[in-house]
Amino acid sequence: MPASPLGKLYKEHIGFIKAKNVEGLLDQYTEDLLLISTLTENRQPLYIRGRQQLKEFFESRIFSLEDLEVSLNQWAETENTLMMVESLRTRSTNGVVGEMSFYDNWVLRDGKIAVHFAGVVQYPDGSYA
Repeated sequence: MPASPLGKLYKEHIGFIKAKNVEGLLDQYTEDLLLISTLTENRQPLYIRGRQQLKEFFESRIFSLEDLEVSLNQWAETENTLMMVESLRTRSTNGVVGEMSFYDNWVLRDGKIAVHFAGVVQYPDGSYA
C-alpha cells in the first residue's frame, strides 16, 4: 500500500482489526458515520449508522476472526476518498477458514471515515456478488 495518509490510515485500520481494538477503530470514524456491508447471510446490505452500531458490528462480526490475511488487488485514492479491492483469508474463533474478496470504499471528512462501503465481490462459498 502507498505511504500516503490514506495508506497509513488503512494500515492502522487492519492493525486495529487484528488486535480487536474497538476504540482504535471507532476513533477512525466520524460520529455520524455510515457503513454499508454486504457480508450478510441473505446478501442484502446492512446499514450501520453511528458509533454505537459500529461498535456492535465490530464486536459481533469482525472480532470473531482469529486470523486475518489481507492482499490488496487494487488501490486508488484522492485526498478524501479511497477505493480498493482486497482478497481476504480468515479463520474464525471456531476454526472455520474462509476466503473472499471485497470492494471497499471510504469517504473521509476531516481525516476520519464518514462513509464506508464494504461490498463483497466474491463470497466465501466461491460465488460472486
